[in-house]
Amino acid sequence: MKLSDKAQASLDTVIAKFKDGDLSAITQAIRLDLQPDAPARNWTLSNRVLAYAQTGELDCRGYRQWQAAGRQVRKGSHSAYILAPVTVKDTRLNSFGIEEEYYKLVGFKSIPVFSLADTEGDDMPGYTPRDLPPLLDVAHKLGINVSYQPLPPDRLGDYAPGTDSIRLGTHDHATFFHELAHAAHKRVDGQLKGGQNEAQETIAEFTAAVLMELYGLGDYSGNAWRYISHYADDPLTAITKALATVEKVLHLLLATD
Repeated sequence: MKLSDKAQASLDTVIAKFKDGDLSAITQAIRLDLQPDAPARNWTLSNRVLAYAQTGELDCRGYRQWQAAGRQVRKGSHSAYILAPVTVKDTRLNSFGIEEEYYKLVGFKSIPVFSLADTEGDDMPGYTPRDLPPLLDVAHKLGINVSYQPLPPDRLGDYAPGTDSIRLGTHDHATFFHELAHAAHKRVDGQLKGGQNEAQETIAEFTAAVLMELYGLGDYSGNAWRYISHYADDPLTAITKALATVEKVLHLLLATD
């Protein structure tokens, strides 16, 4: 059974990742937890892998499923695709020579689904914190999508420059500030380097420490120092080099507030 061009293109992208040795979709689909009402809890592992490989998220749902959850798929969003079996009723002889009906698999059909980041509307239970972080409105003004959702256990949050979106797996304000600083840094410099870059991580973490102090949310300097030390052999030098960009990032965020 031939898939649609869009569905086939999505599957080809997933296959290409696997050929390049990127097995993260498999490991994350196994390790991530989901809300009890998330449809993906009832999917096969292969469909969870397909969804995660295409969107970077596991909580993907159909158009009407998101509507039932009180959220609407944003106009212009691109769907990911999972596969559903197509069966037909047939007959066969059982071991006693008696004819019986059964369902025969004849192929698969593609089902479009959308990630949480592609939707807007009601807060998802268990995701959005009761106390929203400062500067969340700034993120919205800058066109940055922010969503709270289950994330892999190796991270508390992340920022995707390609989709200009922040995902948070914690209600900790410092994590939000860190990822927001990445998004602001992109706007200041025009682009970010891929991966965990020392300079970029230093800028984001030191900015978060300053914002924590500015909003009276506690002394975060010790945590920031340890984080930066993980990337830089000389954290003090790394911070000194980052200060000019940190100032620009802070100015953008606070001027937009």
